[in-house]
Amino acid sequence: MGQNEKTISHFFSAIFDLVVNIASIFGALLIAYAIYGNPITVPISVIAVVIAISTVLIYFMFDFYSTKEFSPLHRRLLKILVAQTLIAVVVLICLLIFVGENSYYIAELIAVGISTTALALKKIVTTKFVHMLRIKRHRVKKVIIVGSSKAGEDYAREANDNKHLGYMVLGTIASPRAQVKNKLGTYMELEEIIKKEHPYEIVIALSSREEHNLQKIMEIADRCGVKAVIIPTATYKYFKAKCQVDMIGNIPVINTRAVPLDNTVNAMLKRTMDIIISLIMIIVTLPIMVLAFIGVKLSSKGPAIFKQKRVGRYGEEFTMYKFRSMRVNEMSDSAWTTNEDKRKTKFGTFLRKTGIDELPQLFNVLFGSMSIVGPRPELPKFVDIYSKTIPLYNVKHQVKPGITGLAQIYGFRGDTSIERRIELDIKYIENWSVYNDLKIILTTPFKMFNRNEKYVK
Repeated sequence: MGQNEKTISHFFSAIFDLVVNIASIFGALLIAYAIYGNPITVPISVIAVVIAISTVLIYFMFDFYSTKEFSPLHRRLLKILVAQTLIAVVVLICLLIFVGENSYYIAELIAVGISTTALALKKIVTTKFVHMLRIKRHRVKKVIIVGSSKAGEDYAREANDNKHLGYMVLGTIASPRAQVKNKLGTYMELEEIIKKEHPYEIVIALSSREEHNLQKIMEIADRCGVKAVIIPTATYKYFKAKCQVDMIGNIPVINTRAVPLDNTVNAMLKRTMDIIISLIMIIVTLPIMVLAFIGVKLSSKGPAIFKQKRVGRYGEEFTMYKFRSMRVNEMSDSAWTTNEDKRKTKFGTFLRKTGIDELPQLFNVLFGSMSIVGPRPELPKFVDIYSKTIPLYNVKHQVKPGITGLAQIYGFRGDTSIERRIELDIKYIENWSVYNDLKIILTTPFKMFNRNEKYVK
């Protein structure tokens, strides 16, 4: 499918979603009218249309209409569920502020249920249909590999092993002496083969001894009007993240670890979410924090709020706040704790097991030194140790640390593998999205009671 076809397809997909949402909302309003007798007034109709349009904007925010078609179906369905949950919360707030009629809450649930079901069915049907076409080779992008490098072989294997991606490797063009699978011809025959096969694109994967052919290959591609993509064969295995090409004057440079939060809009969106969520959670949990404050003061001598230096974004230190769960001691800044740590008070043990001890970090989020979701911040002492012993450890400092994170919901906290924790932190950073943040936030309450700890001097 070409870019124009994708744009048209996604436009009609968004129109379909808008129609489904409008139909769902007005259908639910009719049901509410039949049950409770609430009339569908002009203001209610206007609010309904605004909500329907807003939901499609939220879908764009969740990247529903991305040209990247390769994410697994179950992730797309989960994304729909998270988006619809967010929409339901937004609609509920609108009802509380502008309407105030309890009977409309039933209409909201019905509308969200109908639209969620319709969108999920649409996604299942279209995904299965497209995958079926690709697997049966009815809707594929034909490509020709040019070059005999290992990168070309890897590309061909990935395309053949994942037929649902929709790529068909016709064969390889290489030098006369090169031994490659499914060889179509040599560089001298490239233009003739392109005109005969009409590939969607050619994939240039030259070995070091073939690089002198690059200019000629590009000239042939331009002359034939076929797209050419280049695999940087000497360095492609070092590209662990989504790469980004920037221009310094006329010189292209490849950012090998470009991450979504490098984008200003994404960074502003995440910061806005942090401010809104932290404010809401501070208001909601304020009674709990007051009781925790009193409980800490009564349980042992010392300040109720424990302050500790941690390492944050760009490796800069900041002060992190927690409710004190231990008796005042001299090792608070140089050691982790264990499940049976004798320094903990009974009330402190309760705070740590329930996660209440970390509620003051909401103020860290509000003031900007932390985020709701991100890698957990570490003590400076351990950062010095791990940065020397664990490859890529400091990549986690490209973003603000979080109260919760991907590693934490997978159970990697306390006495668990630091290496695996860093892998998950990097995975989170490289694949950041609003959807992923909301999924982690919604999952965290079900994981907070699994908090194994260890003691390290």
